[in-house]
Amino acid sequence: MLSSRVRQVAVVATLLLMLFLNLGLDAHATDLAAAGQRGMYAQNPNAFAPHPFSFAIWLPIFLGAIAFALFQALPRNRAHVALDRVGTRLVAGYGLVALTAVVGLPISNIVVTLALVAMAAALYAARTLDDGAGRWLVRAPLGLFTGWLVVATTLNLCQLLTNQGLTIDARPAALLMLGAALAGQDIVRRSGEPAVAIAIIWAFGGIIAAHPGDGLLWAAAGSGLLVLATRLRADLPPVPAAADRHISYR
Repeated sequence: MLSSRVRQVAVVATLLLMLFLNLGLDAHATDLAAAGQRGMYAQNPNAFAPHPFSFAIWLPIFLGAIAFALFQALPRNRAHVALDRVGTRLVAGYGLVALTAVVGLPISNIVVTLALVAMAAALYAARTLDDGAGRWLVRAPLGLFTGWLVVATTLNLCQLLTNQGLTIDARPAALLMLGAALAGQDIVRRSGEPAVAIAIIWAFGGIIAAHPGDGLLWAAAGSGLLVLATRLRADLPPVPAAADRHISYR
């Protein structure tokens, strides 16, 4: 685990590297209409690929990453054991996400999978930060990032398989959607962070928007939504029964 001072500097440094490689090197990084029409997306079309608008989720993801980097860099958060654990894992995660911008298939599959592992580990380390700034500046941004990486890892796998000559049509895409939902459910269970599910549901909406006439994908999205919603409901605090409530008439 990194020391507190090193952690504060390393998180900011790897964040800047991630932003530079993913945004600064792409002259059209914010052109969502073109996002799905170039590079791996154009070369390896498949039924799991979401509509280009889905990539707008990178805006709240990057804003959340910036908010966390600033929060953990505050002098009062220097000697913070939980942030040391989270930050050490995030340095690896941010660095790996930065690397995805400069590598292609099949190396990108390995890199994005390792990024998902590092980000999920950071999210698990943040489980105790469940109120106030820790909840909204650490766990929620991490959850959104982790949930999207679940989808990105699956999409990269589809691109690799398509690149190898396999066809990823509605049937395997639907199975992969269910797999992503189950993976997201497990991460939500372990971390207690519902933002993971929000990112995956957003991606499912993008997949449906890209293939609006495919009933199998609609069924997979609905089933995945039920899987994730069941997990979210299980994480809600129980409502006390009427007989257990103390009612004062004064």
